[in-house]
Amino acid sequence: MNKEQQTLLPATLDKASLKPYARGELSPLDMWYRELRQIPKLDREEEAELTKKWVKEKDLQAAQRLLMGNLHAVAAIAREYRHFGLPEMDLIQEGTIGLMKAIHRFDPDRGFRLMTYASWWVRAAIHDYILKSWSIVKMGTNKMQRRVFSGLKKAKHAIAAIEGRLDEEVANEYGISGSEFQNIASSFLQRDMSLDSESEEGGGSMVMALPSPDLPPEEQIINADWNKHQSNILHDAMAELSDRDRLIITRRHLSEEPDTLKDLAEELGISIERVRQLEARAMKKLRASMT
Repeated sequence: MNKEQQTLLPATLDKASLKPYARGELSPLDMWYRELRQIPKLDREEEAELTKKWVKEKDLQAAQRLLMGNLHAVAAIAREYRHFGLPEMDLIQEGTIGLMKAIHRFDPDRGFRLMTYASWWVRAAIHDYILKSWSIVKMGTNKMQRRVFSGLKKAKHAIAAIEGRLDEEVANEYGISGSEFQNIASSFLQRDMSLDSESEEGGGSMVMALPSPDLPPEEQIINADWNKHQSNILHDAMAELSDRDRLIITRRHLSEEPDTLKDLAEELGISIERVRQLEARAMKKLRASMT
C-alpha cells in the first residue's frame, strides 16, 4: 500500500486489538458498523463533484470522502463472503484496499457511478485475500481455478461442489469436465486442520494418527542383523591386510575426516603415487575378501 492509499484509509479500519472483550462489550466489528452508520452516503451529484476534484486537482480530502461514502457498499460485498469462515473485518479491509485502487483509476467521463466500476476491484481484492488465507497450500494460481473459486458463491455452483449434483452442467460453464470441476472446487472447500485437534475416532490428537517415520520393529531387527553381519565381514577382511595397508584404508575410508594422500605420504615417508598404489591394491584385496 503506498502513502496516498494510507492517507485515504480511515482510522476506523486500523487492525483491531487482539485483547478479548468482555460480555456485553461491542466487538471491533460492531463498533465499526456503528461508526459506518453515521457516515452519509453520496448521491450522484455529490459523487460527481468529488470525483472532479480528485481527478483534476488530486484533492485528497475529496478522495477520502469518496472512499468513506462508498464503504457501505464495500461492507455489503464483504458480507457475501462470510461463509468462507474468515474474519469479516479482514474481508472489509481487503475490499477497502480494492476500493482505493479503483478510486485511483476511476474515469468519470465514462458516465457510470464509482461503485459500478469499483465493485470489480473490491471483489478482486477479497478474492485474492481468501485465496492466500484459505490454506497454507498454494492454490488458485491459474485463471481456471480463480474462475471456479469466484463461482462458488452461487448456490448452484456450491451445490455441485459439495453434493456432486449438477456438476456436469456447472462444469460445462467453464468448459471442463465434472471431475475436473470437483477436483478444483474441493481444494477450496477443505480447510487446514491442526494436528493438535482431536481425531474424529477419538483417542487423542490428529498427530497420533500419523504414521511413524521409523521402520517397523521386524525391519529394524533385520537391518541391525545385516549391519552387524557386514561389519563382521569388513573386520575379517581388514585383518588380512598388512599393518601399512590397514592404516591407509582406515585413514582414507573409515575416518570421519579422511587424510589426503599427501598427509599419508609424509607420515609414511613415501611418495604420493606410492600411497595411491598401496590404496588401490588394498581396496582390491578387501573387495575380494568380502565377496
